[in-house]
Amino acid sequence: MTTRRYQPSLNRQQEMLLPSRVEDYVSQNNTVRAIDAYVNTLDLKELKFQHAEVVITSGQPPFNPAALLKLYLYGYLQGIRSSRKLESETQRNLEVMWLVEGLLPTYKTIADFRKTNSTALKAANRDFLLLCKELSLFGGETVAVDGSFFKADASKQGIYTEDKLKKQLAALEKKITQYQDELDKQDATDDKLAQGSLNEDKNLAEKLTLIKQKKAEKEALQQQLKDSGNKQISTVDEDARLLTKYGKTVAGHNAQIAVDAKHKLIIAEAVVQDGNDMQQLAPMLEKAQEILQSDSLDGLGDSGYFNGSQIKICEDQNITAYVAVPGKSKRMVEKGRLTREQFEYDVEKDCYVCPQNEKLSRRGQHFQKGDKNYIRYKSDANICAECPLRKKCLSEKAKSKQIDRWEHEAVVDRHKQRMAENPGKMRQRAALAEHPFGTLKHRAGMNHFLMRGLEKCSGEFSLMVLAYNFTRVINLLGVDYLRDYCAQRQQNELKSSQYA
Repeated sequence: MTTRRYQPSLNRQQEMLLPSRVEDYVSQNNTVRAIDAYVNTLDLKELKFQHAEVVITSGQPPFNPAALLKLYLYGYLQGIRSSRKLESETQRNLEVMWLVEGLLPTYKTIADFRKTNSTALKAANRDFLLLCKELSLFGGETVAVDGSFFKADASKQGIYTEDKLKKQLAALEKKITQYQDELDKQDATDDKLAQGSLNEDKNLAEKLTLIKQKKAEKEALQQQLKDSGNKQISTVDEDARLLTKYGKTVAGHNAQIAVDAKHKLIIAEAVVQDGNDMQQLAPMLEKAQEILQSDSLDGLGDSGYFNGSQIKICEDQNITAYVAVPGKSKRMVEKGRLTREQFEYDVEKDCYVCPQNEKLSRRGQHFQKGDKNYIRYKSDANICAECPLRKKCLSEKAKSKQIDRWEHEAVVDRHKQRMAENPGKMRQRAALAEHPFGTLKHRAGMNHFLMRGLEKCSGEFSLMVLAYNFTRVINLLGVDYLRDYCAQRQQNELKSSQYA
């Protein structure tokens, strides 16, 4: 009996009869067949992809945008985003050769497609959301929103704030004064050692010139920042910002998503410059509502989204918000101080009642603070003077307690009551919204942008979301089902266009 230590391998010199068609190398349940079928359903001209309209011009014809979109969708599904790596895939990967039908675009052509089709990529992502809706993959009842910082194609050193520029200018000014003093000392010295230090004089003068040039550049940036009215200015990606969370700062953009509860599909996305999420609740939930066309929608968000004005907008749009209430009074409780939450508002009598059952009455009319209107309520100074809780309630100089109530504070009161009655909503939010970002960042490696500029980064993020949703739909329905459904969808669209 012959013993074999290893599995038998291929003899490289042996002649073999291989399939003569690329078609035979791609199985019927291969993911590329679903990608091909889906992209073929798209009206690229209507989605405003460049070169989607056939135009006869001189020179070489452009590559079919459908092929480049298929290539990118395949790449993002596989975690391949580099245009150079995608170029390599077209030359060695049989799946890709089948998908793009043997086309060999250069990395520059591939990169330009992503760069110049930001709006079209967002439209393609929206089309896939509508396809998911056709397939009844959305629950349409509960949506969770979340935000995460994605690193931009820029460094922290290339982004400046007013304070940072002031410190750098002060340091440069100090250096210029130091060099100038050294030059003056050398000019005033006539001994032989100083006369022989010509090289030092020359180097010092050159350094002084360079420092003055740097100062002029910083002053120009300072003026540019002032004229723009922004708080930051970036020299590489002009839309990138320094974003800080949990003590860590990144140069990047704030990516927002809204996730449907049924299958954790992302139904809305956005890229913003804000360093926090306080203004993003209503815009994201409105986008979700537009896709879902839901009459009643629950929107879940963490404490970073807590904003009375945003909650009111949601209420006006028939969206029920569940946002974690931040514990702003925690430090006061630890110090043994009374918090605002301990003063109850009496709706019928229009007054606040303190823990000692004394009233804080309304004083005057509305007054404006920021972009909101408030009403002031004050206690009686004589009563406060004799109150046993005075030291816990008032500062040493204050004579009475004062509370400013927002004119729509009832919205916030209803929201807090709703949160108290539904303690499980935040656990549901975490399970829904944190999963997609974890998948994008850690499984697919999409934790940074390759594009520059807010609009281009938005297009790239839509491509990331499309790849994420496409993967989930395949996992839910299977390649065969999605491929066949897209093929049928394409036939239906062709029939409808013929009868139109």
